[in-house]
Amino acid sequence: MATYLLYVDESGDPGIGGSSHLVLAGAALFEGRWLPLEKDLRLLIDHYFPATPKPTEIHMAELRQGRGAFRSLTKARRTGLLNDFCQLATNLLAVELTLFTVIADKGHWFASNAAKTGDDLYAEMFEDLSSRFDLYLRRRYAEGAPSKGIIIADPHKASLCEALKTQQRLFQRQGHRWDILYNLIETVFFLESHESPGLQLADLASYAVWRLVNSNDNSIVGKISQLFDRESTASRINPGKWHGVKYMGVDAAMRARLDAVWH
Repeated sequence: MATYLLYVDESGDPGIGGSSHLVLAGAALFEGRWLPLEKDLRLLIDHYFPATPKPTEIHMAELRQGRGAFRSLTKARRTGLLNDFCQLATNLLAVELTLFTVIADKGHWFASNAAKTGDDLYAEMFEDLSSRFDLYLRRRYAEGAPSKGIIIADPHKASLCEALKTQQRLFQRQGHRWDILYNLIETVFFLESHESPGLQLADLASYAVWRLVNSNDNSIVGKISQLFDRESTASRINPGKWHGVKYMGVDAAMRARLDAVWH
């Protein structure tokens, strides 16, 4: 039986103030691909940084803005690295890498859940993300490839990690709002992002969606949009449905923005 590793990352913050939206993203990577992907990422970094010092990971916000280790690269070189990173992801087969995202309009959510906190928002978003990952694993089973899933996050994101651990324990005992989780293993595990190519892919996904939602910039997400989970167009039920994209909001303009990417 195969295993998929769902690496989880976020963009934005869960509080009532701060960012207008919160983006949670997951990158489901087939277990046999993480080591080759790690080598490919190292080769990519070495290509753009032939001499030391060089970054230990590709962090999208720093790369795009030219901060930290990426300060030494020209804008053209940073754009080249970003494009090559996206290409590395899209070169993977659909059964090797699948992306998911849940996008919350915080103003709408807190108005509809006045007594709740940012931890509750995290919990609802993680529940939705987990159920979408589980649905993907069920479809793999139906395709003759039974698989289990493990969820992995960056331990430096303390609030996210605590919410993930708490909710995963509940889901294992009780299931989620829609069904029982059949395919997720044990608890949430944690890795440093510089040690994990999967977490760097999750960072790519969350940042790409964040740029779309927060700045109406589809330049990054447009390169990886086809990696998000989608029902086969030949399916008898929900043909072509984008299971990998969920919008928790009612703003028509934002819905149109998302539909323009995932149509």
